[in-house]
Amino acid sequence: MTRKTQILIVLYTSIALLALVFSWYHAVAYLGDGFAQANMAFWQDALLNANPAGKFLTVDILYLALACNLWMYVEGRRIGVKYITGYVLAGAVIAISFAFPLFLAMREIKLSETTALPQASLKYHDILVLLLLAAVTLSAGVIVM
Repeated sequence: MTRKTQILIVLYTSIALLALVFSWYHAVAYLGDGFAQANMAFWQDALLNANPAGKFLTVDILYLALACNLWMYVEGRRIGVKYITGYVLAGAVIAISFAFPLFLAMREIKLSETTALPQASLKYHDILVLLLLAAVTLSAGVIVM
Protein backbone atom coordinates (compact mmCIF):
# COMPACT_ATOMS: atom_id res chain seq x y z
CA MET A 1 0.00 0.00 0.00
CA THR A 2 1.46 3.34 -1.01
CA ARG A 3 1.82 6.38 1.23
CA LYS A 4 -0.77 8.27 -0.88
CA THR A 5 -3.26 5.43 -0.42
CA GLN A 6 -2.67 5.43 3.34
CA ILE A 7 -3.24 9.19 3.46
CA LEU A 8 -6.47 8.85 1.47
CA ILE A 9 -7.71 6.13 3.81
CA VAL A 10 -6.98 8.32 6.85
CA LEU A 11 -8.66 11.33 5.24
CA TYR A 12 -11.78 9.40 4.21
CA THR A 13 -12.06 7.79 7.64
CA SER A 14 -11.57 11.16 9.36
CA ILE A 15 -14.30 12.72 7.23
CA ALA A 16 -16.64 9.84 8.11
CA LEU A 17 -15.98 10.23 11.83
CA LEU A 18 -16.35 14.02 11.78
CA ALA A 19 -19.59 13.69 9.82
CA LEU A 20 -20.86 11.17 12.36
CA VAL A 21 -20.10 13.48 15.29
CA PHE A 22 -21.45 16.68 13.71
CA SER A 23 -24.59 15.14 12.23
CA TRP A 24 -25.55 13.02 15.23
CA TYR A 25 -25.09 15.95 17.57
CA HIS A 26 -28.43 17.10 16.12
CA ALA A 27 -30.04 13.68 15.70
CA VAL A 28 -30.09 13.03 19.44
CA ALA A 29 -32.99 15.50 19.77
CA TYR A 30 -35.21 13.05 17.86
CA LEU A 31 -34.39 9.83 19.67
CA GLY A 32 -36.57 10.20 22.77
CA ASP A 33 -39.66 8.58 21.23
CA GLY A 34 -38.07 5.52 19.65
CA PHE A 35 -36.66 4.79 16.22
CA ALA A 36 -39.85 4.87 14.13
CA GLN A 37 -41.27 8.00 15.75
CA ALA A 38 -37.86 9.70 15.58
CA ASN A 39 -37.66 9.07 11.84
CA MET A 40 -41.17 10.38 11.24
CA ALA A 41 -40.46 13.54 13.24
CA PHE A 42 -37.10 14.08 11.53
CA TRP A 43 -38.48 13.79 8.00
CA GLN A 44 -41.48 15.95 8.85
CA ASP A 45 -39.12 18.66 10.09
CA ALA A 46 -36.70 18.21 7.17
CA LEU A 47 -39.30 18.20 4.38
CA LEU A 48 -42.39 19.95 5.69
CA ASN A 49 -41.46 22.24 8.56
CA ALA A 50 -38.14 23.51 7.22
CA ASN A 51 -37.50 26.88 5.67
CA PRO A 52 -36.69 26.95 1.92
CA ALA A 53 -32.95 26.60 2.56
CA GLY A 54 -33.51 23.52 4.72
CA LYS A 55 -35.81 21.97 2.13
CA PHE A 56 -33.29 22.71 -0.61
CA LEU A 57 -30.50 21.02 1.36
CA THR A 58 -32.69 18.02 2.22
CA VAL A 59 -33.66 17.39 -1.40
CA ASP A 60 -30.09 18.08 -2.55
CA ILE A 61 -28.65 15.54 -0.09
CA LEU A 62 -31.30 12.95 -0.97
CA TYR A 63 -30.38 13.10 -4.66
CA LEU A 64 -26.68 13.09 -3.83
CA ALA A 65 -27.28 10.04 -1.61
CA LEU A 66 -29.11 8.29 -4.45
CA ALA A 67 -26.17 8.89 -6.81
CA CYS A 68 -23.68 7.81 -4.12
CA ASN A 69 -25.65 4.64 -3.39
CA LEU A 70 -25.90 3.75 -7.08
CA TRP A 71 -22.16 4.29 -7.50
CA MET A 72 -21.33 2.31 -4.34
CA TYR A 73 -23.25 -0.70 -5.65
CA VAL A 74 -21.75 -0.50 -9.15
CA GLU A 75 -18.18 0.22 -8.04
CA GLY A 76 -18.34 -2.11 -5.06
CA ARG A 77 -19.48 -5.04 -7.20
CA ARG A 78 -16.93 -4.16 -9.89
CA ILE A 79 -13.93 -4.34 -7.54
CA GLY A 80 -15.29 -6.84 -4.99
CA VAL A 81 -15.95 -4.71 -1.90
CA LYS A 82 -17.88 -6.74 0.66
CA TYR A 83 -21.02 -5.67 2.55
CA ILE A 84 -22.11 -2.94 0.12
CA THR A 85 -25.69 -3.12 1.35
CA GLY A 86 -24.33 -2.35 4.83
CA TYR A 87 -22.86 0.93 3.58
CA VAL A 88 -26.14 1.81 1.86
CA LEU A 89 -28.15 1.01 5.00
CA ALA A 90 -25.68 2.96 7.14
CA GLY A 91 -26.23 5.90 4.80
CA ALA A 92 -29.97 5.69 5.32
CA VAL A 93 -29.97 5.00 9.05
CA ILE A 94 -26.85 6.79 10.30
CA ALA A 95 -25.85 9.39 7.68
CA ILE A 96 -24.70 9.28 4.06
CA SER A 97 -21.95 11.73 5.05
CA PHE A 98 -20.63 8.94 7.30
CA ALA A 99 -21.25 5.90 5.10
CA PHE A 100 -19.95 7.22 1.78
CA PRO A 101 -16.47 8.26 2.93
CA LEU A 102 -16.24 5.01 4.89
CA PHE A 103 -17.00 3.14 1.65
CA LEU A 104 -14.35 5.22 -0.11
CA ALA A 105 -11.78 4.21 2.51
CA MET A 106 -12.68 0.53 2.08
CA ARG A 107 -12.53 0.99 -1.70
CA GLU A 108 -8.98 2.33 -1.43
CA ILE A 109 -7.99 -0.67 0.67
CA LYS A 110 -9.53 -3.06 -1.87
CA LEU A 111 -7.90 -1.29 -4.82
CA SER A 112 -4.50 -1.40 -3.11
CA GLU A 113 -4.88 -5.17 -2.70
CA THR A 114 -6.07 -6.00 -6.19
CA THR A 115 -4.61 -3.62 -8.76
CA ALA A 116 -1.66 -1.51 -9.62
CA LEU A 117 -3.58 1.55 -10.76
CA PRO A 118 -1.69 4.76 -11.36
CA GLN A 119 -1.81 7.08 -8.38
CA ALA A 120 -3.92 10.20 -8.65
CA SER A 121 -1.79 13.29 -8.80
CA LEU A 122 -3.48 16.37 -7.41
CA LYS A 123 -2.34 19.80 -8.51
CA TYR A 124 -1.67 22.54 -5.98
CA HIS A 125 -4.89 24.39 -6.85
CA ASP A 126 -6.82 21.12 -6.36
CA ILE A 127 -5.40 20.84 -2.85
CA LEU A 128 -6.16 24.50 -2.10
CA VAL A 129 -9.78 24.12 -3.20
CA LEU A 130 -10.16 20.94 -1.14
CA LEU A 131 -8.61 22.60 1.93
CA LEU A 132 -10.98 25.56 1.54
CA LEU A 133 -13.99 23.23 1.24
CA ALA A 134 -12.80 21.27 4.27
CA ALA A 135 -12.43 24.48 6.31
CA VAL A 136 -15.91 25.68 5.34
CA THR A 137 -17.44 22.27 6.10
CA LEU A 138 -15.71 21.95 9.46
CA SER A 139 -16.68 25.53 10.35
CA ALA A 140 -20.31 24.87 9.45
CA GLY A 141 -20.34 21.77 11.65
CA VAL A 142 -18.98 23.74 14.58
CA ILE A 143 -21.21 26.80 14.04
CA VAL A 144 -24.48 24.89 14.01
CA MET A 145 -23.72 23.00 17.22
